[in-house]
Amino acid sequence: MKTFSDFVLECSRLNESSLSRIKSKHDKGGVAVLSASRGDKSNKENRERAKSLDRDVRSKFGKGATKVTGRYTEKDDKTGEEREVKERSHVVTSGKMGKRKFKKAVKALGKKYDQDAVITQTKGGGGATLKRTRKGALPKRNIPIGKMRPGRTGEMDTRVKGKTFTYESYLRIQERGKTYSMVISWRGKLINSQMFFPSFKRPTKAEITTEVQKVYPTAIVMYFNPSMRDPTQPMLFAGQET
Repeated sequence: MKTFSDFVLECSRLNESSLSRIKSKHDKGGVAVLSASRGDKSNKENRERAKSLDRDVRSKFGKGATKVTGRYTEKDDKTGEEREVKERSHVVTSGKMGKRKFKKAVKALGKKYDQDAVITQTKGGGGATLKRTRKGALPKRNIPIGKMRPGRTGEMDTRVKGKTFTYESYLRIQERGKTYSMVISWRGKLINSQMFFPSFKRPTKAEITTEVQKVYPTAIVMYFNPSMRDPTQPMLFAGQET
């Protein structure tokens, strides 16, 4: 299934002028990244879904999207093996459409194609936001992921003719702490999740529990251990208030 982290990746085959236009739009506000792909669909089905999304983008925004190829690492739940996954994504600009209407239209497309989230950036000079489009897919409706950073790499990044860009939150994940996989017991259910902890020192179970209960009140942490970040699972961030 397509997860929120899939959106922070957009590993593109863009020419440099296209990247410059996207960077300019990020700086001014009025850009979004979304996809129609799903992990439970075949390549053929995802190609057809991408074509359908492109038609919807032209209908809603009056122009086509900049097509990019997303890349991220996916871990097999059974074997634990990691593999590189590529998918079609679309970068959409608002044009003359109002910012509020633009966000609403992008979110509607995310819901139509059963996506977990979309990325929007509508404030000039501000950072991008991961917006939840499927109930239960993310622990919060809106997750700030910071500004676009050309020339930098992180756990998720975009390569453009040998150059890269990523978002600030993914630089922080890479540079300022560790990710822990967890099994949480909450309201009679076991939940597999993961948390970024802004320290290289291993947190105690009590510290992990305190952070988890900000999102899942009364939850019990059954297990936690350092791990590679899994883009198929929700990510919690220690130190953030809900």
